[in-house]
Amino acid sequence: MSQELVWLLRILIAGILSGVIGWERERHARAAGFRTMILVGMGCCLSMIVSLRIHELFSQVDSLYLRIDPARIAYGVLTGIGFIGAGTIIRDRGNVRGITTASCLWVVSAMGLAIGCGYYILGISTTILVMITLLTLKGIESKIPHDVYNRIRIKLTGDISIFSEKIFSIFSNMGYKILEFSFLEHKNENFSVLEILFRSRGKKDGFSILNALKDFDEIIEIEYK
Repeated sequence: MSQELVWLLRILIAGILSGVIGWERERHARAAGFRTMILVGMGCCLSMIVSLRIHELFSQVDSLYLRIDPARIAYGVLTGIGFIGAGTIIRDRGNVRGITTASCLWVVSAMGLAIGCGYYILGISTTILVMITLLTLKGIESKIPHDVYNRIRIKLTGDISIFSEKIFSIFSNMGYKILEFSFLEHKNENFSVLEILFRSRGKKDGFSILNALKDFDEIIEIEYK
C-alpha cells in the first residue's frame, strides 16, 4: 500500500470512529451530532497528517533558522476546538446543557490527532471507552444523590415579615434548605414580592410546594423555576 493510501486510510478510520460517537449524540438530538463529529474527527486527523508531512515542503531548504514543529498545528486544533465546543453549551433558566457534547467534540478531536499519527489502537480503544461512558454510565450518574437548586418568586399581600416566617417553616419541614432570599415591597400597589433560592438533596416535586402554599389567601402569584 502506498503512503498516500495510508494517509487516506487514517482519515477514513478517524471519520468512522467519530461517527460512532456522533451517532450516540444524534440519538439524543444534540447540537453537535453525527455529521459534526465526523467532520471534526476527519479535520483533526488531516491537521495532524499535515503537521507530520509539512517538513516535506522544506526538505530542500538548508537554513539554520528553519524549525519544523510537528505539534504546532495540533496545539492550534485543540485550542480552536474549544470555540466549537462553547457553541454547543446552552444556558437556559439556570440550567446548563451541552457540556457532555462539548466534551465529546474535544475527545473526538484528540482521537483524530491520534489516528493522524498512526496510533490506531489508542484511537479505537478511546472510542470504545467513550461509548461505554456515554451508553452505560448515564444510568449510574442519575442514581447518584446530588444537590438541586431552585428559585421561587411569590407575589403576595399583607405583612411580608409574618408571611415569610411561615414560608421558611414550610420549606424546612419539606427538607429544603434556604440559601438566600430577597423581598421587594410595593407600597403604592399594596403587594410585595418574596424571592427564595433553595436547595434540596435529590430532585423533589415542585408541585408539592405549590400545594403547600395554595391555602394562603395572601398569595397572588407564584413563579417556580
